[in-house]
Amino acid sequence: MIGIIGAMEVEIKCLLERMEIVEVKEVGSIKFHWGTLCGASVLVAQCRVGKVNAAHATSVMLTNFDVKSIINVGVAGAVGAELNIGDVVVGTALVQHDVAATDFGYALGQVPGTEGPFFGACEDLVKTAEKAGSEVLASPDFGGGSRKLHVGRIATGDQFISSADKKAVIWNEFGALCAEMEGAAMAQVCNLMNVPFVAIRAISDKADGTAHEDFPAFVQETAKISSAIVMKMVG
Repeated sequence: MIGIIGAMEVEIKCLLERMEIVEVKEVGSIKFHWGTLCGASVLVAQCRVGKVNAAHATSVMLTNFDVKSIINVGVAGAVGAELNIGDVVVGTALVQHDVAATDFGYALGQVPGTEGPFFGACEDLVKTAEKAGSEVLASPDFGGGSRKLHVGRIATGDQFISSADKKAVIWNEFGALCAEMEGAAMAQVCNLMNVPFVAIRAISDKADGTAHEDFPAFVQETAKISSAIVMKMVG
């Protein structure tokens, strides 16, 4: 069974609408929707925003259900200069940009006790997501090639990035293509439990001074893009 987690209702709404839901079970204050999506057995959950919520949902999902891999679906703010609203990022490695234990000899973003700041995604899932993303973005329903697929690093932190200065720090320190608030926490849990993981992010804003205006304007549209890619992956 494939686990699919989004932070906000809008990020999983399209998936739930397309699912044949067999059962909804609440564990740890999280509702898990079990059923089939595009012919695949899936478990879909909304974790709520932030790293603790994301880690909690991932842990509960993996310890209570027979989930073999996890896909994190949702939206993010663009950090790389070449990204535009509606583009998609498939994460190869994820980092918590707000972790700083450098006084103890750790790299910026490195969680103490880990080997480095980045948590790698499953290479096979990255390839599957890249193929699915290319097909979705080439379709007339999603721009017919006007939106671009990017493969690279994703930065996570308990901050909504909405300033050029913060955006520049994340790019300069980590080379992350986009910034969001859950992915690296999920990746860390999956890493600890040896479960394949990938994060897919559609760009909803520029993570600069315009982010507060762009995010509400584009979040629904961009969430549909990342959901379509997940459906293509599992179908």
